[in-house]
Amino acid sequence: MLELKGVVLKRGEQRVLDGVELRIAPGERVGLVGPSGTGKSSLLKLVAGLLEPTSGHCINQFARTTMAFQEPRLLPWRNVRENLCIPLQAAGQQRAAAERTANQWLQRMGLASRADAWPRQLSGGMAQRVALARAFATAPGLLLLDEPFAALDPALRRELGALCDAELARTGAALLCVSHHPQELAERVHRCLLLQHGRLLPYPLPRPAMPAASPLTPAMFPGCTALQRSSAS
Repeated sequence: MLELKGVVLKRGEQRVLDGVELRIAPGERVGLVGPSGTGKSSLLKLVAGLLEPTSGHCINQFARTTMAFQEPRLLPWRNVRENLCIPLQAAGQQRAAAERTANQWLQRMGLASRADAWPRQLSGGMAQRVALARAFATAPGLLLLDEPFAALDPALRRELGALCDAELARTGAALLCVSHHPQELAERVHRCLLLQHGRLLPYPLPRPAMPAASPLTPAMFPGCTALQRSSAS
């Protein structure tokens, strides 16, 4: 459970967050929208423990919280596998176990053949897949997404969104997701909030008429076991 009670966050004299109230239950998926500069990223960083509130309380009872940023933030001096191993070892896994976990997640994301590649050798979509694999590999109870697909073209956004959805369904992790694409959020979250003038307000999402059968099939993403397992279930 995540609970924010009367959270205020100041930047100088400006109140970025002004008495924010928020509760996210295990397995719940929540979207967050709002104009640029309103404090959405600051709210995620506060939940992740990267910022402290000026006043109020942020109570995060999830065993592990992981955040994926707008850019992949891969270490350029480590290869793809090692970029996954570092947080796994920081979480307590031994080197051999961390490598096994990293390899499993790279396989799941269709990146097994790129395990020894350097970040500079990856396309933008591949780098974001690695970032998602790194985020899910530590088995978070709460996943924070700060527009990780924003810089990608629509086709890549749909692909990585589908990968993310499949893993959320498989793991049961809770989600707090910032996006400037409400239509995409409508397919991903249970409810959505608008951050405006430092406060959170309910934001109704357009709910698309879902087809009887999902157009996403494993054949669309060869080598990606995440979608294959999701479709099998």
